[in-house]
Amino acid sequence: MSPTNSFGSAFADLRDGLRLAPLWSRVAVEQTVTRYRRTMLGPFWIASSTLATGLGLTLVFGALLGGDWRSNFPFVMAGLMGWALVGGLVVLGAGTFLGAAGLMQSQRLPLSFHVSLSMSRALIDFAHQLIAFWIIMAIVRLFPVPHWHLLIALPIALLTGFFLSFPVGMLATRYRDINYMISFIMQTLFLLTPVFWRRAALPEERRWLVDLNPFAHLLEILRQPLLGHPAPLIDWTGSLLTLGFAVVATVISLMLYRRRVVFWL
Repeated sequence: MSPTNSFGSAFADLRDGLRLAPLWSRVAVEQTVTRYRRTMLGPFWIASSTLATGLGLTLVFGALLGGDWRSNFPFVMAGLMGWALVGGLVVLGAGTFLGAAGLMQSQRLPLSFHVSLSMSRALIDFAHQLIAFWIIMAIVRLFPVPHWHLLIALPIALLTGFFLSFPVGMLATRYRDINYMISFIMQTLFLLTPVFWRRAALPEERRWLVDLNPFAHLLEILRQPLLGHPAPLIDWTGSLLTLGFAVVATVISLMLYRRRVVFWL
């Protein structure tokens, strides 16, 4: 197949997946309802887990490093929520095609359908966490008025996760060890990313660890608006560069391996 035809096929896959938006959005809602059927809190169980982690990190690191809990608690909670979306999308993307193996082997659907379905479920979970976050902040009288930049940051984070899911998901499907490796890498990056600690706490000569971390920039464009502040320009720049890289990687992956994925399952 010529490069022109390969590019057209890659574009067609993305286009056909977009046309199926009513289907994958409905399926995402149905799968979320099924997953939490006959529970009291439903998807809010995810939010309760984030709350427990945020409280623990605030108490432990607040006691060790000092600082006012009234500033640390919203910072940590918003960081955990941002990481759950940013880091979670990568882990979710690695298992997208493996998790959809049965459907892919029985129905001919574009690859972007399965990725869009995973992103929709992640967005639903994040929406429940966001509601719980605002309720908790209101109860403890620390409610921050969200900055309008959140309306731009959220699509950027979701699109980055969407496009990263193609190359990462294909690698994890072809080489199954990659799926486990991605979880290990993201757990390590969680500690190296300023989720519950601040960049300013690092010595000046080591701050490049954060500046070169694309997930740190994606995290900040989500966290700062959640706390009522605009994100710095460097974080917007880093996030857009990461999105651009993900788009290029997706196009190349679809051009080269789109037809092979189903045979790797």
